Amino acid sequence: MNDLQNDVWLRVREVAEKASQLYAQGILTAVALQDCMLAELQRQSPLEGLLSYAVLMRLAQRICSRELCKAWHATDEEVRNRAFQNLRCHLERTLQHTQYGTDLQWYANAQEDVLHQTLETLHLMLIHNSQAGPDDPAAFLKWTQTILMRQAYAFLQKYRREACLSLEALPEPVVEQFVGDDTPVEYVLSRELQQTLHAAILSVRNVHYQQVLIYTYLLGVDERELARLLHVQVQVIYLWHHRALKALRDKLTLKLS
Repeated sequence: MNDLQNDVWLRVREVAEKASQLYAQGILTAVALQDCMLAELQRQSPLEGLLSYAVLMRLAQRICSRELCKAWHATDEEVRNRAFQNLRCHLERTLQHTQYGTDLQWYANAQEDVLHQTLETLHLMLIHNSQAGPDDPAAFLKWTQTILMRQAYAFLQKYRREACLSLEALPEPVVEQFVGDDTPVEYVLSRELQQTLHAAILSVRNVHYQQVLIYTYLLGVDERELARLLHVQVQVIYLWHHRALKALRDKLTLKLS
């Protein structure tokens, strides 16, 4: 074995060991994955340019994805359960490295709920269609990630809608707290302000700012209690509060222009 071949083998072995643990535990061994990767690389000669860690990991992911998709479709319940166990671990890691994961951590059990709903959705897909899945089994991991992101988005949208439903019933003294001296008086007195305010809060994209507005003005929670609920320092709540009001005023001002 020459130096190039030895280098390829070492890199492939390293990637295969990691990828099999991440995506295909109990489904595809590191040795089997390594053999598949080497076979693929031989078909894609020359090897130069195919040896980076990122390229090798993408190759390993595609192979694991095919095997995971096959296990997901398996009639053997034990094999199928292993597939779901791998999917759960993969989707949990994925969620934690997205903005959705950051947003969901502010709601009790939200990440777990989203993961459970995603796995249930995948299970129901199989029940209703034994051929469910992407056209290319090598894209199975990416396909499940898309379902996860849709579930996370739906969860956050539902929570925000429900949390803001009663904004329309806010009394005028509370409504006035949202606006400052830099907001035109005639707009503050408008009968349409509450409806506009409702839409404006929903349009504030930062989930932390939205939480501050909802808890402070809708639920009557003070800064210290809110800091305890969100597991941050009171100073952080003050900062979010200030920025949230500025963001909301910008939204209201934009409506006027």
